[in-house]
Amino acid sequence: MMKIIKMGLLVLLLLLAAWLTPQLLQNPGLIQIELLGYQIQMTAIAAGILLLVVFVAIWVIYGLLKAPQKAMKHLSANHSRKKFARGLLALSEGKWAHAEKLLLASATKSPTPELSYMAAARAAVAQNDLTRAEAHLDHAEAVIDNPLTVDLTRCEIWIKSGQPEKALPLLDLILKTYPNNPRAVHLLTEASQLTQDWNRLSAVIPKAEKLALINHQKSNQLKQQVTLEQFAAAASQEALQEIWQGLNKKQQQRYSHTYCENGLRLGAYQDITSHIEKAQKYHFDDQLVAYWSQLPHNLNHRLKVAEKWLVQHPRRPAVLLCNAKLHMAKKNWDKAESLLLEVLKRAPSAEVNQLLGLIYQATGQADKALSHFSEAVVPNNQAIRVIEES
Repeated sequence: MMKIIKMGLLVLLLLLAAWLTPQLLQNPGLIQIELLGYQIQMTAIAAGILLLVVFVAIWVIYGLLKAPQKAMKHLSANHSRKKFARGLLALSEGKWAHAEKLLLASATKSPTPELSYMAAARAAVAQNDLTRAEAHLDHAEAVIDNPLTVDLTRCEIWIKSGQPEKALPLLDLILKTYPNNPRAVHLLTEASQLTQDWNRLSAVIPKAEKLALINHQKSNQLKQQVTLEQFAAAASQEALQEIWQGLNKKQQQRYSHTYCENGLRLGAYQDITSHIEKAQKYHFDDQLVAYWSQLPHNLNHRLKVAEKWLVQHPRRPAVLLCNAKLHMAKKNWDKAESLLLEVLKRAPSAEVNQLLGLIYQATGQADKALSHFSEAVVPNNQAIRVIEES
């Protein structure tokens, strides 16, 4: 578009010159100048040509006067570029001190001194001198119009040097001005993980995936990690419920066990009771049955519900074991014993033998109690005795 405009202007100037030239030839006009008692007369065309010649002469003289300075500046800049290149090469080879020296020397006459200072800061970090690195970054910030690149380098250095908490406020500030800056988003993702700031990480994950900084699989892994860590960090029933209510139905189904475990830890017994009863109606889960037996309240109601489950699933070891534990809590020893013996046939374990040992101990059957306690410690006790006898 600009090329067309320029061509149009050139054509217009040529047409104007073609129209003016005959007019000026017919009536060239006279210009008279009096200077120091002398009179100078010339046509308008001659005056114009003379002014043009004077202008060109001044421009040429000015260029000649500036030429040595420009040449020196060009030579200095070229020398700085060579030092900068040698400094980067030394940096890549691990010659940190030599690289820092070259890079700082290249900054004095460089047209882009901020690049030299930022590279020198990386060399200082490699030598574990964070104070000097920050000083170099301060110099870079002083000679650059937009400090974005320097600030991002500063954040990167803080993260790599084990100070990610210092980078978080600056990264938040950067993202307010540049919300889709890929490097800032990447650094915030990394810093949030290192500081275990799960809320901040949860907020930045979608943006990181949108900018293709992480793939969908990695995004899901991070989201899962965030959710698990948020559950683990919950310090009250209210905090636990806030996390739980923030999940959709599919996520609630996925984190059902985690919710129950942390609910038991925080004493949210009524919430866990309601959740398990509701969840078992849609998809019966043996692990939820185990959590049901661990609840420390409302024993009669829990036993009533567990007995309904036993009618629906009479052969499931988890249901049998749950009912046995609840009957033990009510000291219904005979009922608990029969249920545990049934579990022992279907899914023998150290826990079942331990519980039977406790029942026999409570009912004064010392020999049976000792036998089951021994079996709980050495599950294959009978097989061991056979081997020893042979």
